[in-house]
Formats: sequence, C-alpha cells, structure tokens
Amino acid sequence: MGISSLPKYDRREVAVLIPAYNEEKLIKKTIQAAQNIGWVYVADDSSTDKTKEIALQTGAVVISAPYNMGKGDVLNYALPQTKEKIVLLIDADLEESCLEGQKLVEAVLEGADLSIGLFRSQGGFGLVRRLASLLLFFKTGHYFQAPLSGQRAAYKETWEKLQPFSSGFALEVAMLKKACFLRLNIVEIPVLMSDRNYGRGLYGIKHRLKQLIAVLKGVYL
Repeated sequence: MGISSLPKYDRREVAVLIPAYNEEKLIKKTIQAAQNIGWVYVADDSSTDKTKEIALQTGAVVISAPYNMGKGDVLNYALPQTKEKIVLLIDADLEESCLEGQKLVEAVLEGADLSIGLFRSQGGFGLVRRLASLLLFFKTGHYFQAPLSGQRAAYKETWEKLQPFSSGFALEVAMLKKACFLRLNIVEIPVLMSDRNYGRGLYGIKHRLKQLIAVLKGVYL
C-alpha cells in the first residue's frame, strides 16, 4: 500500500472511528488493517446484517446507534465515546488500503489541524467532486481537491470544535466550510486508497444525485 505497517507514533494515542451501515462484506478486512493504526471503533448505524457481529469478532469496539441515524449523526453519537488524543475517520469499504490512514495521523502530529486523504475515488464520475471544490472555493476562498473524502484525522478537541456534523452526504463539505471559517490548518495528503465502485449505472447515478443535493445543502445552509 505504499506505507510501512509500523506507525511512527504510539498507536495507543489514536482512535480509528469507522461509521458503518450494512458493511458485512468489507468491514472485517478494514478493521484488521486499521488495527495497525490505532484502537478501532465501529459506529454501527443499526445495521440489519452481520456488521456488528463481525466487528466484535474482529476485535473492534462497537458503538451501536439506537436507530438508523445517518453518517453525520452516528459520528456525532460515537465520537465523544472515543478516548484517544487523535481520531482518524475512515470509511468501512477501504479494506487493506485504509492502512494509508497512518499518513493522515502523522500529518496531524506534524502540525495540521485537519488532514484529508486525497485519492481518486472509484465511486463516481468526478462531476460532483469538481462542483463541490468550486462551490467551496467561492464560499471560503480555499480550493480543495478532495472535498468529499471521508478519510480525515484531527485531534479530538479539534473534532469537538467542528461538531455537530451535518447529516448525510453534506457532512464532508459542511465540515470543510466550518473548518475554513475557524481558520484551521487543513492539509490534503495523497494516499493510495481504494473504495467501493458504484459504477455508471442507474444506482450510481442515483447515488451521485443524492450527493449533489447534499453538497449544495452543505455549502449554502
């Protein structure tokens, strides 16, 4: 994956928080790799499959939502329950490539307030990403190459300043808008990650349409 499996920091100081909803097919490999980065928490958003059971069997701390809350709200619910100094957020579908999250943790230790994983997602056409970059630039004066990346690290007190997170797909862009207004030092770190491919069929189009609507909400509301 382009990075050593041995981190350059004390893993006991890092929490890896993984929001998950019905991720039984991918969550095990993601957790196993993330355990090389820090202590793994899975924020299970009331999954109806075996996500929770697999996460527990793999050694993660599972924080169970009382009902299906959505990504932003389940992170609002779970993040205060982490105990470590730095919290790395990663998506459940990264599998072994999440090991690259070490780079994001190291960037925070080197002085970044918020580090973001910069990689080319397999999940869509790129149009929504480019539009999000432009809208955030017009709103904040800062241009981000990976405004939709969910792979982010910060000290826990920084996350507390950025909370509450917006719900749904508005989470990432709304977080960046707030981080800019707070004048945080935000860095984008190239990483060799790979995520789920939603394809170019009807499902992929619906996914991107929802994301587009949420981006508009996250930037302007």
